[in-house]
Amino acid sequence: MTGNYSEELGAVKTDLQTLRDDLATLTKSVKADAKANASELRANAKTKFEAARTNAVEAGTKGRQKAHTTFKENPIVSIAATAGIGLLVGALMSRR
Repeated sequence: MTGNYSEELGAVKTDLQTLRDDLATLTKSVKADAKANASELRANAKTKFEAARTNAVEAGTKGRQKAHTTFKENPIVSIAATAGIGLLVGALMSRR
């Protein structure tokens, strides 16, 4: 009877050691995968940021050129619009 318990205890100990080894291997694998995914996500984010920055710079340049052209073609209307905006901002600020 004690022989069976000793054998079963030995088998359980062996199984536990195997489980520990498997968990260690799995942990290392998950860690490596996480690092790879983090690197990939970082690269994708950097690419998207660069594209967004480029688009913003292009949009700003186009807007500035269009405003310059509009001011040059219609100086009186541009001055009137600027004065109107200034009056509006002044009126809003004086109410506070």
